[in-house]
Amino acid sequence: IPNAFSPNGDGINDEFFFQSKGIRDILAFSIFNRWGRRVFTTTDQNIGWDGRYNGQLLDLGVYIYYVEAVTFLDEPMLFRGNVSLIR
Repeated sequence: IPNAFSPNGDGINDEFFFQSKGIRDILAFSIFNRWGRRVFTTTDQNIGWDGRYNGQLLDLGVYIYYVEAVTFLDEPMLFRGNVSLIR
């Protein structure tokens, strides 16, 4: 899981994805700002966060990610950490 991304339109690291081998389904992939407001959520492994909330570019800084997933062996997995939004 990367710890930084740069949604600046250059085609490199423009979205923050959660992708992992062995994961069958993502039940929840959410991003929160430092005040605890959810600024992004999806259950689709092919959709990443582009650093926006309601169409507005968010400030540079550290955001929290939270992922609930299920493996191909039907084991639940939980991932959480932080990612830096830089430009």
